[in-house]
Amino acid sequence: MTTGEMLGQLSIALQNLVESGAWHNGQELEVKIAGTLKNDKFIVIKPIKQVVSSTPNPELKQQHTYQGETK
Repeated sequence: MTTGEMLGQLSIALQNLVESGAWHNGQELEVKIAGTLKNDKFIVIKPIKQVVSSTPNPELKQQHTYQGETK
């Protein structure tokens, strides 16, 4: 199988994932090569998860003491 044929099959597989709803067009993907042996490599494709930062509310007060803590 040529490189072009492999890329064509990969493109079709990714399009099937998009059409099935597993991934969305425009979604960022991380692509890595995994495996420990030379002839035992595989491709891992996974969506990059967006990090949602949060800011704690400074007005919230601790209601219970932790073990060992004295108030």
